[in-house]
Amino acid sequence: MQSRRPTTVSLVGDVMIRTPFAQQPAAQDPAFTAAVAEMRSADLVVANLEMPLSTRGYRVPKHSNLRSDPAIIDDVKGMGVHAVTLANNHMMDYGHPALFDTLEACQRAGILHCGAGADLDAASQPAWLTHDGARIALLSVASTLPVESDAGPGKPGIAPIRVGFSFEIDANLLVEQPGTMPIVRSWTDPADQERVCEQIAALKKEADAVIVGIHWGVPAYWLSPYQGLLAEYQQPLGHALIDAGADVVCGHHSHSLHPIEIYKGKPIFYSLGNFIFERPRGFMEPESVIARVTFGSELAIELVPLILDEAGFPQLVSGAGAEQVFALLNRLSEPFGTQLEISGDRAKVVVG
Repeated sequence: MQSRRPTTVSLVGDVMIRTPFAQQPAAQDPAFTAAVAEMRSADLVVANLEMPLSTRGYRVPKHSNLRSDPAIIDDVKGMGVHAVTLANNHMMDYGHPALFDTLEACQRAGILHCGAGADLDAASQPAWLTHDGARIALLSVASTLPVESDAGPGKPGIAPIRVGFSFEIDANLLVEQPGTMPIVRSWTDPADQERVCEQIAALKKEADAVIVGIHWGVPAYWLSPYQGLLAEYQQPLGHALIDAGADVVCGHHSHSLHPIEIYKGKPIFYSLGNFIFERPRGFMEPESVIARVTFGSELAIELVPLILDEAGFPQLVSGAGAEQVFALLNRLSEPFGTQLEISGDRAKVVVG
């Protein structure tokens, strides 16, 4: 990196706010204020915006629909967020009018955005984060694709990496043990993966660093314990993105912490959990982290522990709360050979 000094980026997971902070008692909690201060202490802040911002559009038939008033962008801005990823399974919940309102709200607030647009080319454009001479390219893609949510030529939507899947059954076991979950096989669409990897390689020639935000994976509530927390396609895809030139792969969607893997000296955060999710659903888990990534002569990663309260607001934790978060992350990441160096209420990820 050719900047005058290292650049630090705070990465957080899903942000879903319905009610303005001025009307939220939880937003006045000192532990929430402390969490926001920790997040915005970095040079740049990136979050996943988990809902369209619009009062227009139509409710698309799907499992779950989210949206908020465009005025909510002021609270997102107030938390110090510089850029948001938009490629997720809720951005098209109310059709393309709501998507266009979201883009307009971000532009009005001066928040950079990527991952969704009027067509595939627009949805695939990176957001360029700049600080002190550094240029960081942020891409946003999603493998969580409700019907018709993917962008295409002349078609509004989100930037896709499509995933195929099949079910593998053991007929003898099903007879012996009716009700057994099948094994789910999953794989990325080769053309989509190649398109995104080629874009990463091209950006790497221009950027000091490339961050890929990706909406992927499955909440544990819907997973077979036999297959573990990651869907089959995730690790090969994460490796391919790093091989193409990504410096960080930042995952979200599972609404819970998932493992951290260091691959070729670069981090894959399979899921950072929710940062803020107002009125959380029962399957969502409270543990979360801020991943503070420093780009310089060497890559450095610090983790700041959070636990979401009953209202879905993050609280900066210490002592037993920090131990709870890091113990979980250690247990999840150990199979990947990831090492955390815990010092008090912070942890560093060993990258090499």
